[in-house]
Amino acid sequence: MQGWQRNRFGLVILIFASAIVANIDTFSQGQIISLIALFIVIYYLYVIYLNRYKKK
Repeated sequence: MQGWQRNRFGLVILIFASAIVANIDTFSQGQIISLIALFIVIYYLYVIYLNRYKKK
């Protein structure tokens, strides 16, 4: 099972946060893209951190 499939709750938060940011009228298009990219990077680091395997 891939990392994003194990962390569906985090993926749901990412999607809702992106949808909220995309619907804020005061942000420019560049700010919206930057925030969504930041959310994706944070989610990627979250998945990597929680799914590290102990090497024996």
